[in-house]
Amino acid sequence: MKPRLIVFERHHLGDAVMALPFLRSATKVFETTVFCHSRADRFFTEAVPEITVRSSDKWPFAHLPKLGDQDVAACVWPDPRAHLAMKRSGAGRRIGFRLSAHNFYGADRPWRKRRLLLGQLAEKLLGNSFLTTPLDRAPTGQTHDESWAQIAGALGLAPDYSFPWLPLPEAPPDFQAFVERSRTQGKKFLALHPGGRLPGKRWGIPRFQSLLGGRLASDKFAVAIIQPPGESCPQPQSDHQRIFEPRSVPELGALFEMSDAVLCNDSLASHLAAAVGVPVATIFGSGDPAWFSPFGNARFSISTDACPHRPCVDRCVMPSVICLEKLSIHLVEEKLSAIFADPSEKIPE
Repeated sequence: MKPRLIVFERHHLGDAVMALPFLRSATKVFETTVFCHSRADRFFTEAVPEITVRSSDKWPFAHLPKLGDQDVAACVWPDPRAHLAMKRSGAGRRIGFRLSAHNFYGADRPWRKRRLLLGQLAEKLLGNSFLTTPLDRAPTGQTHDESWAQIAGALGLAPDYSFPWLPLPEAPPDFQAFVERSRTQGKKFLALHPGGRLPGKRWGIPRFQSLLGGRLASDKFAVAIIQPPGESCPQPQSDHQRIFEPRSVPELGALFEMSDAVLCNDSLASHLAAAVGVPVATIFGSGDPAWFSPFGNARFSISTDACPHRPCVDRCVMPSVICLEKLSIHLVEEKLSAIFADPSEKIPE
C-alpha cells in the first residue's frame, strides 16, 4: 500500500498548472490527494486522473478530519493557514516553506509585510511546530517551479516535466486547417491570448490591436487570436489573423501545442503554453518574472522597472497601472523576434 500524501494548492489555475510536474511524479509513489479551491477542481481532476481531488471555497479546516490520517502533507506557499491545515490533516511529516520575508512573495509591500508579521505571530502563539521539514528558497531567489522541485527533492522525487503536462484533446478542425494552410505558405504561426484574471495583469486590447496592425500584419505571420471567456479581444488586422474561442482549458492547450509560439499576459495562458512545450513571451505587469516566469521561458519574459512598487500583488498604489502603460510595443516585438529566430525550436525537457 502506498503512503498517503495531501497537497494544499488553493490558488488560481496558473498556479495549478505549475504544480503538475510535482503531482505527476508524486502519484508514482503516493496515494495523492489535492485540496484546492473549487475553481481548480475540474482542472486537477482532468489533468492528473490518478489523484483524489477535494475542493472548498474556504480554508477547509472543518473538512480535514473527514480525510483520515495522512502520512505526508506539502504546500509550496509560506502561508500560516496552509501550515495549520497541514497539521490538522494528521500528517506526521509536513513539508513547506517557512514564513520568512525571503520566502514570502511581495514582502516589501507594506500590506504584505503586515500579513507576514501577523502570520509569524499566529504560528508562534500556536506553538510554531506546523512544519517538520521547513524549507527556504535559494539565497539568490528562485522561481515557483523551482520551489516545487525543492519540495519534490525533500521527498526523494524528481518532477515529471515531460510534455505535455496534461492530457490534451485534438484541436478543432478549423484551427488545424488554419495552421496547416499557414505552414504551407511558410508563415510563422503565433497564438495571441490577451486575457488575464485582473486588470493589473492585462496589457490592454488597444496595445494588442496596434501590435496586430504592425509587424504581425506582415504576410510572414499567421496569428490565432484567442477569445478569453467573458473578456474582449483585439480584432484581426490582416487576412492571416483569425479569432478562435476554445471551449476548455485542455482545448486551449491543444491550440497552443500546434503553434510556433504564444504571446500572452502573466496568466493561466502563459503557464499552459509552457506546459505543452511551446515558447511563450509573457507580458508582466503587477507580477514579478523572477518568481513566476513560465517554466523554461524566463528569457522571453517582458517587463519594465517603471513602477517602484512592483510586485504589488495586484493592489496598485499608483494613479494608473504604469507597469503596463510603460511597456512598449517595441519591447514586445523584440521578444517575439527572439522567439522566431528559430520558430521550430521547442522548450527543452
